[in-house]
Amino acid sequence: MFNAFKGFGSLAAAGLVFAVGLVGCVSQADDHEAELGSLSLPLAANGPSGARYQLRNATFEIQGNYYSWDYGTGGSASNATATGGGGYYLSTVNTEDHDPGADAITVDLEQGGYYVTLLPGWSFEKIEGDTVTNVEATLLSSQQIYVYVSPRSTTWAEYRFGIGDRALWLNGKLNIGIDVHENPDDYYGAGGAGGAGGASSTGSWATGTGGAGDGSTGSWATGVGGAGGAGGAGGGSWEGGTGGGE
Repeated sequence: MFNAFKGFGSLAAAGLVFAVGLVGCVSQADDHEAELGSLSLPLAANGPSGARYQLRNATFEIQGNYYSWDYGTGGSASNATATGGGGYYLSTVNTEDHDPGADAITVDLEQGGYYVTLLPGWSFEKIEGDTVTNVEATLLSSQQIYVYVSPRSTTWAEYRFGIGDRALWLNGKLNIGIDVHENPDDYYGAGGAGGAGGASSTGSWATGTGGAGDGSTGSWATGVGGAGGAGGAGGGSWEGGTGGGE
């Protein structure tokens, strides 16, 4: 039987969830020292069946930037301003370096933004009474989460797991179908009738005959000059025309 549940003992359809919480704490810092919060890494959850699931061999990498803050008179967080100090933080936390049966691991951090990465190699144990069994689980959420540690406040992030293998949680189905056409017109559609062609005319470059003139000149087009009027000479054409007679 494969179960999915959220938090410490509640049921959720999406998978087994461990809340990675940020628990703010009141520090005794002076005006220029960053107040501390706590990063809580829950390691165990109870399933609906009553079985306990324990995260083992898990290594969390925590990295990010923290800042120095000036809280002014009275230390009010609403009046805090960054002083330009701070630094870069990088640390790893392994479950096997602590009580392997612990409910959570707590890390104190200064105010700032951090990325928490669950590195490969983790495993799960199912504990029922005195019986401990290794079980397969699938990480359903992102391997890396972002959290911001604020003073005197709590911020939560979550790792979500499904009890069972990847095929159970992550596989889907792909249906492949085919479609057959016997007539190209069914696929491409029938072609429409062509439109009627327009009437066209061609201009004539043929030589023309000049008209009769009375002392007039011939035509501009290539042709024969017209007959001259009385006492008038027939004008020749401008382009290769022959002069008319008297």
